[in-house]
Amino acid sequence: MKRVGALLAILIVASVAMARTTSDYVAALRGIRAHLAASRLAEAKTEAAQLKGAEITWRGGTFRADDSLLDAIANAKRADRPLLQRIDVTLDELHRSGVAGASVDPKLLQQVAAEQEVPELAPGGEIPTKIKADVPLFERIVRSIGEMFEWIGKKIEKLLDWIIDLFPSSSRAERGGATFGMRWITIAVAILIAIAIIILAFEVARRSKRAKPEIAVSEPLRSKRDEDPLSRGASEWERYAAQLAAAGRFREAIRAWYHAVLVTCYSAGVLHFRKGRTNWEYISLLAPSLGWRPELISLTRRFEREWYGADESSADALEECSDRARGILDAIRRRGAA
Repeated sequence: MKRVGALLAILIVASVAMARTTSDYVAALRGIRAHLAASRLAEAKTEAAQLKGAEITWRGGTFRADDSLLDAIANAKRADRPLLQRIDVTLDELHRSGVAGASVDPKLLQQVAAEQEVPELAPGGEIPTKIKADVPLFERIVRSIGEMFEWIGKKIEKLLDWIIDLFPSSSRAERGGATFGMRWITIAVAILIAIAIIILAFEVARRSKRAKPEIAVSEPLRSKRDEDPLSRGASEWERYAAQLAAAGRFREAIRAWYHAVLVTCYSAGVLHFRKGRTNWEYISLLAPSLGWRPELISLTRRFEREWYGADESSADALEECSDRARGILDAIRRRGAA
């Protein structure tokens, strides 16, 4: 009987240790981060091992601790910056989703939950952009020639006034004759300058037409949309992944493929989007009967390793992730068509 009582006591202590509140979970993650920041890797690994598999309780129910994050801490060889950033992201998500709040107003919680209801996914489309047409070359040339004529006219007028002031004013007739002859000279000079400018402008236009236009290949731009799986449809994510791969941005292409899988699961009703859920929480909600579930687990594990544990990804990593993603997408689409 003593042995049975001792065994029951051990089981009770273990169950209490596995059940934690959100405050305990947040405090434990902060403690692990403090150990890593101080290069106390052994202490961080010990606390991560104790936290692994824990059930976290909060007002909305229960959820499991992020085992992928805890495994990364337990297998870490050093306290690198990406690992600290990943802990910061997890803490930030817990606070933003309201899970880590100390006290929550029930009415406010219901209002927030209603605002987070996701409408039915709309098919992806292109973002409308306003393109301002450039001024045509011929119009710019005409405008520049007009401005040059105006400038030349003002300079000639000043030059003419200066030359007239050089002549004595003893005879109005002589002054008038000199002015008349000088005006013709300045007009002729202005005409010659204008002809030279027109010839030069036509030569520039002729050479620009003969020049071969350069074909510019634009690299995909980074955008805040890349962080949100719902910002694009599944087919758009696949096209975007191909563009990123062509530009050599393999790590971002892997994320694009993973987002394509998530969006397809949302559209098929296999998963339901909820703000604050981690990838592994989505995995835990999948039915074990789904044949492609192991592939999604492997894809999630590789995606988390490449996105959170590395600064750059290789072409081999992208090929593995894209092959798994295509297989999952084909399986989901065949299931929907059946």
